[in-house]
Amino acid sequence: MQSAAPRDIQPALATFCLIHGNWHDASCWAPLVDELRSRGHDAVAPDLPFDDPRADYQQRARPALDALEGADDPVVIVGHSAGSAEAALVAAQRRPALLVYLCPRFGAFPTPPHAPRVFRPKFPFPPKDADGRSVWDAGSAIATMYPRLPPDVATTLAERLRPGAAAAGDYPLAEHPNVRASLIYTTDDEFFEPEWERYVAELLMVEPIELRGGHFPMVEDPAGLAEVLDGLATGTVPEASSP
Repeated sequence: MQSAAPRDIQPALATFCLIHGNWHDASCWAPLVDELRSRGHDAVAPDLPFDDPRADYQQRARPALDALEGADDPVVIVGHSAGSAEAALVAAQRRPALLVYLCPRFGAFPTPPHAPRVFRPKFPFPPKDADGRSVWDAGSAIATMYPRLPPDVATTLAERLRPGAAAAGDYPLAEHPNVRASLIYTTDDEFFEPEWERYVAELLMVEPIELRGGHFPMVEDPAGLAEVLDGLATGTVPEASSP
């Protein structure tokens, strides 16, 4: 009896490495991972130890580098919010086809004195614990970070939040890695001023991509974000220039 021929397995168009921001974990990317895979891409979303005050930048970035071991090219790294620092560090070592900043803090590199204001006025950052880590209570997190999300989704995110610690030691990069970059920002970001995000795009010498919505487009509109990321990966959305 002749065995059935093996089914052809199509290689992924791109491998996305999704780097979360402060207080969060990989679960915040789950809706986007599904959307990217439905478009023929692969995606990895590692947990980074942003809650460990003893971890330096290299240790914080290590799970992302490990997740990319053996990954097929082209690789696209996406760094969200404060995870922009680790995303750049991973890009410097992995040399991806594209580094995408999503609503980035971009705080690891020096900020010129004439830069616009970074944060929304009077943004209520959470208090710190005995280890110097910022800790949200669920109610404040929902009201501050997730006002645009459905209540059940916001509650689930808030229940998974971890303390946020500053990285130990100095940032290891003296300048931005020489890789292709892109920047996506949102009109109603709860954290950052749109002027700051557009200014970061100027520093990177790229044309920013504007999306409607808040700071967590991977949860608020994963299909819309996946469409943009798919376009960047496949060349159907205008790409950024080299920094």
